[in-house]
Amino acid sequence: MPKIELHYKELPPCDVLVAGGGSAGVAAAVSAGRAGVKTILIEKSTFLGGTATGALVTPMMKNTLPAKGLFSEVCDRLMQAGGGATFKDGNPGWFNPEIYKIVLDKICLEAHVKLMFDCQVIEAIHELPFLRKVIFFNKSGCFSISAKEFIDCTGDGDLMAFSGVSYESGENNHRQSMSLRFMMSGVDLKALAKWLQENDKRGDSPVHFLDNGDILLSSAHTFEKEWTLKPFFDEALKNTDLKKEDAAYFQIFSVPGSPGLVAFNCPGIISGNKVLDPLNSEDTSWVLTHGRQMIERISSFCKKYLPGFSNSYVCQIAPYIGVRESRRLIGQYVLSAEDILSGQKFEDAIADSDWPIDIHPSKIGEREQLRHPPKNDYYQIPLRSLLPKENEIKNLIVAGRCLSADFEAQGSARIQANCWAMGEAAGQLAAKRVNYSLRS
Repeated sequence: MPKIELHYKELPPCDVLVAGGGSAGVAAAVSAGRAGVKTILIEKSTFLGGTATGALVTPMMKNTLPAKGLFSEVCDRLMQAGGGATFKDGNPGWFNPEIYKIVLDKICLEAHVKLMFDCQVIEAIHELPFLRKVIFFNKSGCFSISAKEFIDCTGDGDLMAFSGVSYESGENNHRQSMSLRFMMSGVDLKALAKWLQENDKRGDSPVHFLDNGDILLSSAHTFEKEWTLKPFFDEALKNTDLKKEDAAYFQIFSVPGSPGLVAFNCPGIISGNKVLDPLNSEDTSWVLTHGRQMIERISSFCKKYLPGFSNSYVCQIAPYIGVRESRRLIGQYVLSAEDILSGQKFEDAIADSDWPIDIHPSKIGEREQLRHPPKNDYYQIPLRSLLPKENEIKNLIVAGRCLSADFEAQGSARIQANCWAMGEAAGQLAAKRVNYSLRS
């Protein structure tokens, strides 16, 4: 493939450059900024939060371990802003994505992080073993920024790929399926909560009434077990109001501080036996158009069949696809499924987690796989899983779902609480390296 000669303008350098403003990226930038080093965060979209806000991934999945560090702080800030809540199972990660955007802006600006939105990384310049500058484009043209330390929090590992470090993607023609989430407003949550309380005999549709009047609830449907909502899906499938793919994975959550608003963790999108690649624009274009067709059927089903939805309407379809896995670093340590399942601990641990290995099917006929760490135990993520091999780039750190992990282990490590912990550790390490170089 012929190379295109890039013409770009050099912008003033910084100490730490963070690419990607999702959970890991914000945590990395804030922890570096608070350590007193000049930090710039470049983000491809026009807001922070990554999949949490852009793919509407709310609520955050729950570790049973206590929230700590920046993750705990941001949950507290969300509650103070009226856009967060703690569920009765102790999960503090229920949030309103729009309020989340505002909270993340404030946290970054308070840490003196320079935010640059609408900036897509397109190249990296290195003089081995160091990365020297990142090239990105926006509507003003192409630009470069030099830095002492670089942190890739793009989710898809864009910066590490351009840097030439070792990485992999998928496993044996298998991937995690993608989703296109959406929200419906105008839902009568009191009516829905009442019906769930009266009919949930299996405990799969919990309801929590908060002191401020908010109603937190969730429910789901798959073909793997007898869910409370199953009779509605059976009838809709019989009446051809739904296709089988629409009913394969369905999950809803109410949204704190937003009466009548329900977030959908669906549809999950599969194309027969073709494995869809989140790094292939033809595949992602099909996912977007097909996903919106599925949303039309699912939302109509909700209005016709589900209690409380008769006057509801689709108010938002996520601008991002919900990508669970794409590129993964092959770093100094590759976190393994065995580490998860055995509750492995590390001397250089940066995160504790008991979230299971959670693999969503990518082909028809496959089922979601959940494999848990030992009961009442947890595993740890080591710092080495954020670092490229020792003979590769020395001033690059990779944090978030593109960490160094095998396919199955990444299916556990990818949740938002873990990404916050990884990003915080990455920012602290980058700042420590910068401060050490200044003293040397």
